[in-house]
Amino acid sequence: MEEIKFTEETIEDFLQEKIKSGNKPETIAEYRRILQKFQKELLPEDVLRENTLQQWKNTMQQEGKLAVRTINRRLAVVNQYLHFMGERNWQVSCMPLGDTEQTVLQRGEYIRLLQAAKQQKKEQLYFIIKSICTLGLHIWELPQMTVDFVKKGSGIFSGNGQERKVVIPRSFQRELVDYCKRSNMEHGAIFRSQRGTNIHRITINAAMKQLCQMADVAPEKVNPRCLLRLYEQTQKQLQDNVSMLLLQYYDKLLEAEEMMTGWETYEDPISVEDKSASGQ
Repeated sequence: MEEIKFTEETIEDFLQEKIKSGNKPETIAEYRRILQKFQKELLPEDVLRENTLQQWKNTMQQEGKLAVRTINRRLAVVNQYLHFMGERNWQVSCMPLGDTEQTVLQRGEYIRLLQAAKQQKKEQLYFIIKSICTLGLHIWELPQMTVDFVKKGSGIFSGNGQERKVVIPRSFQRELVDYCKRSNMEHGAIFRSQRGTNIHRITINAAMKQLCQMADVAPEKVNPRCLLRLYEQTQKQLQDNVSMLLLQYYDKLLEAEEMMTGWETYEDPISVEDKSASGQ
């Protein structure tokens, strides 16, 4: 086949198939946006050829305006469309992630995101961002953030065949309790969509992206994955600091014991080591 149709009708057929497959409305909406964007790029053409997607990939890459993850997401959606239309051989590979895509969100940028959410009065988004970065939560764990858990201040979260204890820092717990009171939440999950269902990852990602301009943070760094990476980095820094403090305390303890029981020393061992190194 030299070309296949790429029209509103064929796009809708593809989306209907995805709906039947159980894709959520948020996912369908994202697919529609990407395919319509691709269609707009092709106008006045309404067909796809073997190299059409590769050309779009090259164009996006050369322009340098989009994050690699964004480009890959677009390519993945069009690849699915090609599979639906029976042209898997026309699919293209995604781009490898570079170092910039692995950049950890800086703590100052995280603070600006919270400030932007507060200024825009997006209270639920504020607490989702803070829960991920303060408690190290994955998106799939958010439904376990219940009113009861908030009041207790700790609990066991389970998922993916594992369990872990989550403890809310006291200051954040006070914030969450006040949030529940303001929102008239007495039981159940504290993060819900307007329809009362669990919030989809795509919805959370889209909401976070709306904070980027006001917060002056690169869009590719604003997602649950980067927030979780910041949490992990912060925890490691804290553990390193605690280890250093323990080592310093232990050193002082040994010095105190040496003053009471140790043999008399005439030279600083560090000075002796320095002299040996210098050949004196």
